Amino acid sequence: MYVRSLCLRNFRNYENEKLTFDPGVNIICGGNGMGKTNALEAVYYFSQGRGLRGGGREALKYGCQEGKINLSFSSGEREYEGEIRFEGKTKKIFLNEIELKKTSQLIGRFVCVLFTPDEMNLVKGSPEVRRRFVDSSIIPLRPAYLSALMTYNLVLKQKSSLLRREDYKLLPVFNQQLAEIGARIIHTRRSYIDSVKDIAAQVQLDISAGRERLELSYAASVKPESTREETVAAFLRKLDEMEESEKENKICFVGPHRDDILFKINDKSARSYASQGQQRSIVLCLKAAQTELILKETGESPVMLLDDIMSELDKFRRDFLREKISGKQVIITCTEPENSNIKEYNNVIKIENGKAIGRGE
Repeated sequence: MYVRSLCLRNFRNYENEKLTFDPGVNIICGGNGMGKTNALEAVYYFSQGRGLRGGGREALKYGCQEGKINLSFSSGEREYEGEIRFEGKTKKIFLNEIELKKTSQLIGRFVCVLFTPDEMNLVKGSPEVRRRFVDSSIIPLRPAYLSALMTYNLVLKQKSSLLRREDYKLLPVFNQQLAEIGARIIHTRRSYIDSVKDIAAQVQLDISAGRERLELSYAASVKPESTREETVAAFLRKLDEMEESEKENKICFVGPHRDDILFKINDKSARSYASQGQQRSIVLCLKAAQTELILKETGESPVMLLDDIMSELDKFRRDFLREKISGKQVIITCTEPENSNIKEYNNVIKIENGKAIGRGE
């Protein structure tokens, strides 16, 4: 997986700019608010079909009605020219000049692994943060999963509306749909956790010199059964049990939107007992496991996107991360290259007010 260039027109604070990338490490540097993260977000769009902070009109440069981002990249032996056009609140996706009717048609063509400072709060953050983390990790490997999530959220919204209006006639219909789609999401999440937990545990042993055992588990509001059909049945039983409570509180209490991912270090809850350093190690371990799984399933290393996280890590963890990104294409944002703790740069791009003003020395 390799990105050659990124073109931005009326995207965030960019008016019309082209960034080119080399194999290996690429640095995007500049002061706060200059547009470093915006450039990284534009690359990320082609992995998930969406940005980091909303989309549509929010992605457009202030005062503009249209804009676009273009990404030139290779995957396997194929070359791709991707384009995402923003027209008011609408978004259109093109790949090699062919318009894609669904976002899921883009998923899997370009795969990246993103590190952000916000993810350093993954362990002690809300369950929603952890669900979003797992879902975004699954999507590039299972494109149809995105459609399942979107459908589930739509049905959930419709059921919530019924509960608020105290209109229960169609409740059994929506419960059946939630159970069928929710069971699929639950099984996909559990399968993903099962795929990465041993890899992450081994990395945690390595990073802690054998002192720390990391355990990951999926805490579902409906316990996954052996088959999806059995989980659907269990889901419906749980909905039946909670029906009166849901009606009374006008809240949907059952389903994957209530689930969580649990972390333990040496049999203790990481959320309760992990130090700040341990929390950051867990994130690194999960990202390392995600990267290894992508390589295993696709035969290619993903592009690594690191958004100003080097300053968040101590020297030991920076060295560990450098080892893990060795040999891969990496795009790193930082305030200044000398503060990024990366000693060798393939390509340094200085950004100022949405403009590339040259390479660093």
